[in-house]
Order: sequence, then structure tokens, then C-alpha cells
Amino acid sequence: MSILSRLKDLARANINDLISKAEDPEKSLNLYIEDATENLRQFAVEVNSYEAERIRIEDHIKTCEAAAKDWHEKAQLALQQNREDLARKALEAEQKETARLDKLRVDLESANQTSAQMKEQYQLLEQRVSEAKERRDDLVRRHRSAVAEKHAMDAIGSIGNDDPLSKFDRMEQKVEQREAEARASFGTMTSSPEYEFDQMKKDAQSADVDVALAKLKEEMGK
Repeated sequence: MSILSRLKDLARANINDLISKAEDPEKSLNLYIEDATENLRQFAVEVNSYEAERIRIEDHIKTCEAAAKDWHEKAQLALQQNREDLARKALEAEQKETARLDKLRVDLESANQTSAQMKEQYQLLEQRVSEAKERRDDLVRRHRSAVAEKHAMDAIGSIGNDDPLSKFDRMEQKVEQREAEARASFGTMTSSPEYEFDQMKKDAQSADVDVALAKLKEEMGK
């Protein structure tokens, strides 16, 4: 295989892959159903048209039967009046109607068979379209579920350094650092001479309060 042929195959494969990824299954399925439904509608028009033609043949048969009967009665009447010439003409007309009637009956038999076949085919096509709609609905549900599941997996997989939740650890480290700095500052403050003198003064004041409280208890006999 030549390099040019391989490049063509590779380009074709890449294009097909892009088309496959860009294709929306739900929209495509709906288009398929629309096309099938339109085909069913057109076929229904054909079935109805052919059925109308079959009914027209039946009507012609009834008309021919009535005409043949009428010409036969006219032939009888002509003979009763000794008009053999008119009787012959009436019989000739009757024979024409009878011949036409025979042909129409053959046409009707063929039309009945064709009409029955077309109705059966229409029912089969209608059933297939109905099954296709159910399958479409099932595939749409499966597709939506798969998309939702993929989004959930992508969200879970995207949790990393750039995810807001991952910043909690960094903030916790900062808080711990601030706590350590506060403890260090407090230790530095309490180790200074000024802090010790202040504590001695507070202790002396507390002792004076204790003496005053003892005297008060004596005065009250407690």
C-alpha cells in the first residue's frame, strides 16, 4: 500500500471519528423516526388510493349488472311485441355489458388480492414504526443515563489541585501556622520582664483582696 493511500485512509478514519463524535444520537434517532413515519404516511396514501380504485371497480360491476339486466328485460319486452329486430339489438347490448362485466370481475379479484396485500404490508410497516419508536425511547433513556454517568465520573476525576475542595488542605495548613505563630507570640510575651512585673502586681492586688475578704467574714461572724 502506498503512503498516499495510507494517508487517505487515515484522513477518512479521522473524519468518520469526528462525525461519530459530533453526531447526537437523540437527534439522529428522532430523524429516523420522522423519516419512517413519513414513509408510513405516504404508503397509507397509496393504500387508500388503491382501495378507492377497488371500490370504483365494484361500483362499475353493479352498474354493468343493472345495465345487463335492463337490456335483457327490454329484449323480452320487444319479443312480446313481435319486435325481433329490437330484441336482437337489446341482446347485443346485453352481451356487451356481460363481456364488460366479466372483465371487471377479473379486475376486481386481482384488486382484492392486491388491496389485501397492501393492507397487510401497511400493518407490518406500522408495527415496525411503533417498535422503532419504543426502541428509540429506550435508546434515548440509555443515552441520557450514560451521558449523566460520564459527567459524574468526569466531575469526580477532575478533583485535583485546581478543584475548590482541594484548597481546604491548604487553608487548614495556614490556620495551623497562624495558631503556632500565636502560641509563639504568647510565649515571647510571657517571658519578658514587663510581663513578670505585671503578674507580680496582679498577685499583690489579689492578696489584698483576700485579706479584705477575710476581715469582712470576721465582722459578719462567718
